[in-house]
Amino acid sequence: MLLGWLASPSMGGSPVLVPTGKIPSPVMIESLGKALFTDVNLSNPPGQSCSNCHGPDAGFKFPLSKINAQSGIAPGAVKGRFGNRIPPTINYAAYLPPGPPQFVGTVEAFAGGLFWDGHANSLADQATQPFQNPNEMNDTLHNLGDPALVVQKLQMDGNAYLFRQVYGNQIFSQSTAVVFNLIAQSIAAYEKSPEISPFSSKYDQYTKGVAKLSESEMRGLRLFTGSTTGRPGGPPYYKNANCVDCHGIPRVAGAGPDLWTNSCFDNIGVPRNPANPYYNQTNHVADPAGYNPAGSSYVDLGLGGFFYPFQYQLPPGNIGPGNNGQGDFLGINGDFKAPTLRNVDKKPRPGFVKRYTHNGFFTDLKTIVHFYNTRNLTTYPGEVIDFTAANPYANLKGTPLWPPPEYPNPTTLQNPTGAFNSSGAQVGNLGLTDAEENDIVAFLKTLTDGYGQSFPVAVPTATPAPVTAQPAVPAISPMARKGR
Repeated sequence: MLLGWLASPSMGGSPVLVPTGKIPSPVMIESLGKALFTDVNLSNPPGQSCSNCHGPDAGFKFPLSKINAQSGIAPGAVKGRFGNRIPPTINYAAYLPPGPPQFVGTVEAFAGGLFWDGHANSLADQATQPFQNPNEMNDTLHNLGDPALVVQKLQMDGNAYLFRQVYGNQIFSQSTAVVFNLIAQSIAAYEKSPEISPFSSKYDQYTKGVAKLSESEMRGLRLFTGSTTGRPGGPPYYKNANCVDCHGIPRVAGAGPDLWTNSCFDNIGVPRNPANPYYNQTNHVADPAGYNPAGSSYVDLGLGGFFYPFQYQLPPGNIGPGNNGQGDFLGINGDFKAPTLRNVDKKPRPGFVKRYTHNGFFTDLKTIVHFYNTRNLTTYPGEVIDFTAANPYANLKGTPLWPPPEYPNPTTLQNPTGAFNSSGAQVGNLGLTDAEENDIVAFLKTLTDGYGQSFPVAVPTATPAPVTAQPAVPAISPMARKGR
């Protein structure tokens, strides 16, 4: 468990000090950050803001049900351009460990960083990247991210007045790097606010003794944690779905915020999302910096696609020209970040479609819980698919319940043999009944913020620290262009 680490904020230190020597009010910085977060004039062409992909009514995930029903992949500011992954939630991101990812022995996995592959080190770092991504807000010049374009747009924008109020009348006389850094840190300040992380769910009220979980919700909590107390490490429940191995909380109540993630990376064997428009985004003339050269053969390597170039100057996944001959020696290809489960079911209305996992393959909680439970199973009772076999699908008596994993390599695949739940496996063959799956879904719905709005919102003592000045972030490189 990453208890101490997870309870620490991703940014800390003293308040922002601008070149004029002025120390702005944290409340003013936060208000400015929200204004910038919702400013549709900062994209190229205008029309897209951070909030277009991170809607509060959808748990700060993609807020358009129609597009979620189609693929879940958000369109960019330029018509016809899409990213390769769904937008991750920013809920509670301020409480997650910073990057770059590092191996953590207590969870036997890499952990840390933001985005699905961990390539952003902090909230401020993360805030700079959608601006410069050609498939998102597209503030680019000569196929590279161009912070100067963002600064110019802000200077001509209605929010320029607020920016001057916060950072001084002469702030735009400073360098592009300074101003762009303050834009990112302002957004980060808003993302650290209680508006983004209110801890106001039914579960939170339950932990305070204010609300009571239903019988189904309590059974789901106990199955999720494997404990009769609903805390990992407590007296064992009759069955353990092992969910907290990746979506964990502290063993001791109050030791840190209950984030329902260990911020670790794993390959759970998610199938390809055949509706992902990125597979067809192959026109290098229309999208020279963000097109997909692999077409329908594209495989998302997740952490391995980022970490090998970042840490070792090797090709993505250590595959192809320039590799060192050792292949995936870290065992991280196909691994993706385990997100917080807070607000996993938050929706603006009944019938609203949300997408889950990095590529948006799943559209409802029941289905993804059933996937965790049965990934290695077929329609033939008792038959288990062994992904360590040369041909896992040879001589099967039944039909697989799920399409093949996008990255089926057993080196990184969680529980590739489909070992039964008693071995501690987290996915594949958990042995849950339909009713037990429903109980877990019922519990997950208690993590939706906004329960009992009349109750005052209490933020845990491990609150994020004030925004700090950080080095300017360089223009995004072609290697990192796919974002998210």
